[in-house]
Amino acid sequence: MAHRITTIPPRMACWRASLERRRYRSALALGTCLGLAGTLCALCVSALVLQFLPPELWGHSAPAGLARLTPAGIFLAAVVYAPIIETMLGQVLPIEAAHRLGAPPVACVLLSALVFAYGHYLNGGLAHGMTTFFGGMIFACAYVNMRWAGIAPAALAAATAHAVQNGTVLFVIGPLFPEWP
Repeated sequence: MAHRITTIPPRMACWRASLERRRYRSALALGTCLGLAGTLCALCVSALVLQFLPPELWGHSAPAGLARLTPAGIFLAAVVYAPIIETMLGQVLPIEAAHRLGAPPVACVLLSALVFAYGHYLNGGLAHGMTTFFGGMIFACAYVNMRWAGIAPAALAAATAHAVQNGTVLFVIGPLFPEWP
């Protein structure tokens, strides 16, 4: 990497150099933080959507398909497998395609969130689609913010954020509200 003249303080320059040396660790840290932030966002948006959207428009429960699985199966399906596949389909492909067509980062994030939400709308109904739009924006922001390090670290950041959010919602928040739709 070429040396840059920066106007940032030396302490911040050292931090930036550390991020550049440890791209995958940086991606995991960013993904973890944004996954926790995404969980809070998902809870707030879910509460608003369920409050203002009539129940007949909610759609079926997306996690209902996980009911027949064991906890280990749920973990593998929702925390390992789904984030990898959905990151490729919902973040990597739309963002890279839009970026190569010259779209600005904000447009890339919005396109990715729309693709991500539409996929979840098809599987879980309107309430699930509306809620995952905002989660998709957070995952896309993780991807876009790590894209400087390459496609693999960017995808790792988005997939980590997704995995942390799914794990937190299913295994921490979900058991607290067993009757919540």
